[in-house]
Amino acid sequence: MKSAGRRTESTGQVDFILLVIILAMLLFGFVMLFSASSPEASESGIMRALIKQFIITGVGLGAMIVAMTYDYHNYKTKSKAIITAMFIVMIAVPIFGFASHGATRQISLGFISFQPSEFAKIAIVIYYATRYSDKKNQNLTTDRRNIAISFGFMLAFCATCLLQKHMSAAIILALISIMMMLVAGFSMKLTVLGGLLLAGVGSIFIFTEEYRANRILALFKPFEYKRGIGWQIVQSLFAVGSGGLFGLGLGQSRQKYQYLPEVQNDYIYAVICEELGFIGGIAVIALFVLFIWRGMSIALNAKDRFGMLMAFGITSIVGLQMLINIGVVLSILPSTGMQLPLFSSGGSSMLATLWGMGILLNISKSSKVKKL
Repeated sequence: MKSAGRRTESTGQVDFILLVIILAMLLFGFVMLFSASSPEASESGIMRALIKQFIITGVGLGAMIVAMTYDYHNYKTKSKAIITAMFIVMIAVPIFGFASHGATRQISLGFISFQPSEFAKIAIVIYYATRYSDKKNQNLTTDRRNIAISFGFMLAFCATCLLQKHMSAAIILALISIMMMLVAGFSMKLTVLGGLLLAGVGSIFIFTEEYRANRILALFKPFEYKRGIGWQIVQSLFAVGSGGLFGLGLGQSRQKYQYLPEVQNDYIYAVICEELGFIGGIAVIALFVLFIWRGMSIALNAKDRFGMLMAFGITSIVGLQMLINIGVVLSILPSTGMQLPLFSSGGSSMLATLWGMGILLNISKSSKVKKL
């Protein structure tokens, strides 16, 4: 009877509101990415860059459709295999990966390269959702062995990120893990203590690397170091400030012309604000807020605990990355190399994000959330 019920749930209607929000973000992001990367694309060929982005987006949409039609309950039975394989790949990155911008975060398969840490975010959500999905396991949130295992997995994955010199991925994995523990039933005191311990260990890595310490220094005194370590922050603030209320116009950014580094990646939100102004910047935030609202509604109305935890985790990944990216652009947070989901360039980020959104759409089929 349970399997029959599960088949009935999986054939339900996806949340149309969420689907429209995702497609709107994807379209908006595609337009702004093309605008932000146009100076670089003009040198290598605009059509080539456009075709490349079309292919990445198409593959990402394919991944979303597959995940949208694949019963999310199947991830529960494959959880151990997924998390084990992901951990092995993460360990392999510093050994077999290739260096870029002073860090080794990607593995090349010859015809394509990918960044495993993007997929590790979804894998760790699947792991924690599986671990705390059954009622008989809910009492384990006060069990010392279970606590040690839960925090151990988090520390192990964060360690692989630090070996890759990928602090932003370590931060996201730690935050997601702690948030899922809280939702699963861990006490606030325990998770706060665990978070403080992790922050203490992380600060050691920050201040033992000069470039990371410089990012903290640049955050507080960007204009004092505007010709050096504060360059990115100052140029980002110039871009955001010059946009005014309505912006300079689509495609009219000045900062993207070799003033603002990594403009199509970490600082694409600055170009959005420069070209579309305060209105455009708020529109982007509004889309993410709508996504978070809908994702959390699906989580709260999920048919089972596993679906609730999965939906919460995936929605949190997108929300946290948005907050960190925009916080960096507005000089609220130090530079971390965090991308803006569905807006920044990067094939791995696009594929992992749309895979997660496909899972969320699949969960929405059996969710009691009101659909159109």
